[in-house]
Amino acid sequence: SRRRHTRSLCDWSSDVCSSDLTAPFGQLEVRGDGEGIEETRRQLEPDLAERLRQQARRLGITPASVFHLAFARVLAVTSSRSDVVFGTVLFGRLKGGEGADRMPGLFINTLPVRIDAGDEGVEMALRRTHRTLAGLLRHEHASLALAQRCSGVAPPAPLFSALLNYRHSPGSDDGSSSMLWEGIEILEAEERTNYPVAISVDDLGAGFCLTAQTLPEIGAERLCGYLETATHQLVAALENAPAKIGRAHV
Repeated sequence: SRRRHTRSLCDWSSDVCSSDLTAPFGQLEVRGDGEGIEETRRQLEPDLAERLRQQARRLGITPASVFHLAFARVLAVTSSRSDVVFGTVLFGRLKGGEGADRMPGLFINTLPVRIDAGDEGVEMALRRTHRTLAGLLRHEHASLALAQRCSGVAPPAPLFSALLNYRHSPGSDDGSSSMLWEGIEILEAEERTNYPVAISVDDLGAGFCLTAQTLPEIGAERLCGYLETATHQLVAALENAPAKIGRAHV
């Protein structure tokens, strides 16, 4: 069974990754220590958040699929290619076996995802993105190092240099999550990334919060703005016409 899973992972990884790397803003260096990374945070406009959820429900997909396609579009524009590869963070517990939901510790894992943000209908692109993310769950326990070995991309070249972390943060909208921390004093908290282009989307239950971490020459505020613009364009296209995804601009 382990051998079959490894063979399946290798087939998947070689299909996802190629020697033709995605280099948003020309960046491929991923061996940094997080020093000098610029960070900014912004709330998605409430109206846009509600419209996004409405369209996701209509299509039977998750809001995460919308943000993944929007991020792929940002990377396509900033790397001058339509077929892009980037990292996505997996929860790691969905197929962790019985009792995994009660086990302490971090299960999260990061794996590459390949999305074509080219010239096709938005609905079709979103449905395909949704299927791609669902299929990725089969490999959620595979290490990034194993994916690299299976990919055919020779080190030190990275599989990707951009990362999207979509995470559920229920209760943050109304402040009820503070009850979980009652009696606990937070002395210090810091988020670091070795990727030059990284963005987190916090799903707050109703709204969304974007947090960008990137090199100063790229600009965290700029990256947040690009993702918000791409997201708005996808939602507007779904509401108004079956526009081609390749016509979007950030």
